[in-house]
Amino acid sequence: MTPNKNKMIKSIKLFLLMLISSGIFAQDSSVTVTKISGFVKGDKDSVLRGANLVIEGSIDGATTDDKGYYEFETERTGPQSLLITMIDYSKKTFPLDIISGINIELNIKLSKEVVTEEIIITASSFTSGNTNAVTLTPLEIVRIPGADADLYRAITTFPGSNQVNEGSRITVRGGDPNEVLTILDQASLYNPFIFDETFNVSSYSTINPWGLRGINFTSGGFSAKYGNVLSAVLDLKSYDMPQGTGMFAWLGLANASLDGVYLSKKRDFGATFSLGKLFLQPYFAVNGEHSEYSPIPQSNQLGGTLSQKIGSTGNLKFIANYSDDKVGIQSSTPSYIGYFNGSSKSFFTNMKLMVAPSSSTLLNTGISFSYYNKKDNFGVLNTNSKSYYSKGRADFTKNISSKIDLNAGAEYEYNGYDINGAIPVYSYNLKPGAPSTLLDTNTNSGRIGAYAEGQFRVGKKFFFIPGIRTDYFTLANKASFDPRFAFGYQFTKYNALRGAAGIYHQIPKLEYFFRAEGNDLKPEQAIHYILGYEFNKDGNYIFRVEGYYKDYANLVILNTTDLFYRSEGEGFAKGIDVFLKTKIKNKFTGWISYAYCNSQRKQYDAVSLTPSNYDITNAVSIVGSYNISSEFVAGASYKLSTGKPYTPVLSSSYNQSEDLYIPVYGENNSSRFPTYDRLDMNLQYIFALFGKFAVAVISVNNVLNQKNVYNYTYNFDYTQQVEIISNNQRSLYLGLGLQL
Repeated sequence: MTPNKNKMIKSIKLFLLMLISSGIFAQDSSVTVTKISGFVKGDKDSVLRGANLVIEGSIDGATTDDKGYYEFETERTGPQSLLITMIDYSKKTFPLDIISGINIELNIKLSKEVVTEEIIITASSFTSGNTNAVTLTPLEIVRIPGADADLYRAITTFPGSNQVNEGSRITVRGGDPNEVLTILDQASLYNPFIFDETFNVSSYSTINPWGLRGINFTSGGFSAKYGNVLSAVLDLKSYDMPQGTGMFAWLGLANASLDGVYLSKKRDFGATFSLGKLFLQPYFAVNGEHSEYSPIPQSNQLGGTLSQKIGSTGNLKFIANYSDDKVGIQSSTPSYIGYFNGSSKSFFTNMKLMVAPSSSTLLNTGISFSYYNKKDNFGVLNTNSKSYYSKGRADFTKNISSKIDLNAGAEYEYNGYDINGAIPVYSYNLKPGAPSTLLDTNTNSGRIGAYAEGQFRVGKKFFFIPGIRTDYFTLANKASFDPRFAFGYQFTKYNALRGAAGIYHQIPKLEYFFRAEGNDLKPEQAIHYILGYEFNKDGNYIFRVEGYYKDYANLVILNTTDLFYRSEGEGFAKGIDVFLKTKIKNKFTGWISYAYCNSQRKQYDAVSLTPSNYDITNAVSIVGSYNISSEFVAGASYKLSTGKPYTPVLSSSYNQSEDLYIPVYGENNSSRFPTYDRLDMNLQYIFALFGKFAVAVISVNNVLNQKNVYNYTYNFDYTQQVEIISNNQRSLYLGLGLQL
């Protein structure tokens, strides 16, 4: 391999590393750089391919090639430390004294690592972070075809989770979407979406995966640190400090964005900004419109961060994000045909302080506020709702010894909900002038929570985590008490058993309290039982199988006698998740997931146990990403799943006073949509443009153009069922990203 060719490949790899670090760093031609190069070898002078080298505290580095050769450039000068890591080898640090413009040749030899079998596994978790057992990374999120670089859509390729109407909201193991909690740097995110709950318009998340240093998705049996959630937790951690300085621009067939990062020379202050806009005219011109819009979907996003180091161990970070959306889409119902008009505005801000009082303790504190305003109009329906959330939280971790860690924390959360406008008296009569109920009401609730848990390691093969949390809900005047327990046993180097059990509570949505006598609703309850097996060989080969059972109580149900909501519902969910992932270094990454679920509930207007709204019995996902060359990466993903349940209309009767037909419904969720089937493909090309790094993307979603059903409607007298096909039909997308 020639030095020039090798240098080009290293530059491409460095570019990808910079992407992962959430910034594209501009280079100043006036600054003199230093080239560092050499070979990395192992025992008996064996060639080490894929060893990682990086200057500590920077992103300057490279990965060794087939001959063990590395080469990179840096603007750093003076005393520095070069960190070298390689799987199965002990990491090594070399001191460097860099003089600007004076190249350094450094050959390195690594020794085999003494293997310990300490386990770091969590029941039902798929994590991303600084460990060898990475199962989902920001780069993988961006490369998953059909995910559209959306964190939530990427998660639905893992077992147990499914998309809601092909949007970004997800359901987990038969639960409702509102039973999944997203946390970013201790703050709860309740509405991180645009076009959320809009008729036949897919929602998208507002979370940028490149800004994340840790992703932990837990589909059950989660820690006592998480409260007020029944089904799943997505815990996200962002970079405390930006990783460099520069800007990156993106222009696509449907959107444009500009991102920038700044890091001071002393690396004690940093800032980021992000601008994004959605415009679908070019996209529709290429792919056609599958619905009538007025206006067509549009959205704007703006956000940024400020970070400041405090002392030698502290860091203060401020986050603010704003987004809005607007759309009008034609909708047809038996009583009214017209445009569903929806719009929303969302604002989120968070301040986080992290400090290490001693070498064995860590304190994280944060305070956040979010606001969400949504307007909907369709026929007689005309509502304006506002949600307010504020939260203060503190978490304390103490490392007692190499075998014992203690965690404790407390939080207070305030939720407010206002709604005004008009809603139909009868769900089947939506035409303008139909009987309606005028709303102008509000409510609010506070929640005080606290937890404590310990992590105990017994030898090198067994750990267990007992925990306890309690929450008090001010509106309902109810308290919950939740003991939880998790364990793991690694019986060989690559094989482990894991399990968890615990009680979980979540307060019902505030709007249900409007029709609850004396606010008498209890926190909904779920008891989780989980047991699984995992084979994990250095993160390159992963196999997981996990069985679970969830027992629900105190679910909200409409009492047919007095028409009040009461906590008299029940239910269960049981199933098995299977996951297989393989990774061939620098060439291929892929996984197959399968989930079986049987979820039944007596909830809302169901008078007996029937399939839950998101009971997806069988679901299969296949994902693959292949590096054709150093410049080209191709990917494909395929999803096949049982159709979700729905309640059919069996007949109707004519109502002369309203001049329409009244539907007669069958048993709740007694029918199902057809099987869901979708294939997506993409291709990415990394190259140089105007002397700058660039990446081009071409993707085709729903390659086979399957007509997946979004919903059913009926003609005026309900004698004919009409399919509403999802707008996510076959589509082409083109995009170009450029370092500035």
